[in-house]
This record gives sequence, structure tokens and C-alpha cells, in this order.
Amino acid sequence: MIQSINGIAGASGVAGPAAVTGASPAQDGDFGAVLDKAIQSVDDQQHIAEESLRAIAVGEDVDIHGSMIALEEASIALHAMVSVRDKVVEAYQTLWNMPI
Repeated sequence: MIQSINGIAGASGVAGPAAVTGASPAQDGDFGAVLDKAIQSVDDQQHIAEESLRAIAVGEDVDIHGSMIALEEASIALHAMVSVRDKVVEAYQTLWNMPI
């Protein structure tokens, strides 16, 4: 079913779930591996944004427009990761509180 969704998304020009996360369902079947890859991606974006901000602060000749885009991308990625974490915690608590 995921392959058909990816096929439809590719035909319509919209990125499918594998394109967004960078994960391939056939290769990364382990949830832990996909989660580690997503966390590492957010961490990498944060480091890129920090380096860009540091370069601006010390007065290096950098592209301010590109730096601001990197900062916003890192911010959005972090907020998305926190939202996903909150949903996972909420789902865990719901399951934990279910009567048996």
C-alpha cells in the first residue's frame, strides 16, 4: 500500500512519506533506526543553523538570506519533532490508562 501511495505522490508532484523522512520502507523497517535517523537529521539542521549564526555574529562574509532560511528550517524541524514526541507520549499514556 505504501508503494502505491508513493507512486501516486510521485505522479502528482507531491513528495511522499519516504521523500519527507528520507527513509525507505523496504530498507529501514526498524522503527528505532527510522527514529534515530530523524533525530540525527534534526540535530544536523540545528548544528548547521548554529554554525551559520556564529558566522554572522563574528562578522564573516556569509549569505544572510541563506542563514535565516537555515535557522527557520531548524526551528520548524525542532517544533515538528517536539510535536511528534508529544503525540507519542500522549498515545503511550492513553494505552497505559486503558482498562484490561
